[in-house]
Amino acid sequence: MCALLAEPEHRGDDARTAFARAARLALAGLLAAPALLGAASAAGHPLRVAIAPASWASALAGFAGAGWLAGHALRLGRRRTAALAGVFMLAGLIVAPAFRALQGLTGREAVLAVAGATLAPFAAAFLLAGVLAARLMGIGRLTSRELVRCAAGGLWGGAFALLPFGWAWLRLDVPGETYVVMTLAVVGFLGSLIAPFHVTGLALDRARERGTLARP
Repeated sequence: MCALLAEPEHRGDDARTAFARAARLALAGLLAAPALLGAASAAGHPLRVAIAPASWASALAGFAGAGWLAGHALRLGRRRTAALAGVFMLAGLIVAPAFRALQGLTGREAVLAVAGATLAPFAAAFLLAGVLAARLMGIGRLTSRELVRCAAGGLWGGAFALLPFGWAWLRLDVPGETYVVMTLAVVGFLGSLIAPFHVTGLALDRARERGTLARP
């Protein structure tokens, strides 16, 4: 876990590094609107009507910014960088509803239903992101193994996002439970995007290396 959250080694055009750094903007997008609206509510100015549109706008802006940052780091050029921002925004459109749906759960819901509704969108989002990013990076088609890696990264991210729900579902009564819940919430939030961005970037690096080795 420490290695996952640590600063990746910078290698210039390394997709893993670019994607891992870009994940921070996507995380900020998911967090910004709820944090600001929560602060406004605590100050006595609840803005319930603005919650949904502000959350969507913030999340999609964060994912688009993440794609732009990754494309800039990978030196893709203006058009392909803009296209990568669109790819990441599309991934955000798939991931954000699943992530938001987890926030209102109590732990009494059926675990298989919740897992399916979370893991499937995460896997689909990062599989799609990997396929489209590979085209923009000039890699071409990914092999079945590389596709599985992208999808597995999404599943890993979904598993992180499920951590707070999983704890609530277990209904354990332990000393310091509040701190356990807070820790799981933080780790789950960070890992939900850092893990899949990291793994997808790694899969793209492996695919690019494969293409380089295949050239005469």
